[in-house]
Amino acid sequence: MADTEDTNGPYPAHEGGFIHRLMRALELTQGVEIARRYLAMNAFDGALTMLGLILGGLLTINPLNPQPGFSAILLAAFGTSIAMAISGFSGSYLAESAEQDRAVEDLGRAMLTDMSDSMYAKAGKTTSVVVALVDGASPAIAAFLIIIPLFFVPTGILEYHFAFYMSIGICMTLLFALGLFLGAVSKKNMWSYGAKTLFAGIVTAILMVVISWLTGAAG
Repeated sequence: MADTEDTNGPYPAHEGGFIHRLMRALELTQGVEIARRYLAMNAFDGALTMLGLILGGLLTINPLNPQPGFSAILLAAFGTSIAMAISGFSGSYLAESAEQDRAVEDLGRAMLTDMSDSMYAKAGKTTSVVVALVDGASPAIAAFLIIIPLFFVPTGILEYHFAFYMSIGICMTLLFALGLFLGAVSKKNMWSYGAKTLFAGIVTAILMVVISWLTGAAG
């Protein structure tokens, strides 16, 4: 019984060892910290990207014939969510794999031995996959949460103006929540971080309105 506890540490044996191996790999390569940075940074990017698209649609759609413009915005928003997921995963995986391979090579050079099949190398590969999943999923999930109200417009459940305003509200709430998360991570004033991320969203909205006015794009 003692041997089982030593092998699995704080992670239960009934989990088949997968969670244990995963957490050990992330601890060995500081993968938790890397994934946490990607989570906050890319969710923030995804939220602001959707905010720009939604505001663009709200300001430019012809109120007398909103259907064509709304369909274009909905397709653009959904397509952007998919693109961010694929781009985030592939780009992050390639970047992290390169960094982990370099770390293994540097470690092997320092120890005068081949580390390519070591536990550290395997942990690096695991970390690359986990970080890539977080990097790809975080902006896509943030974007999808924001555009959920738009999907109710074609069914007639929501009027398109109201759906846009709901999406903007979700975006601002998400930005504030991300700020609180960053504040909790930094162990500093959570409300201050929340205010900063929310302010970024407000600035984005103001700039969109100003640009639409200067260019005459507003409908």
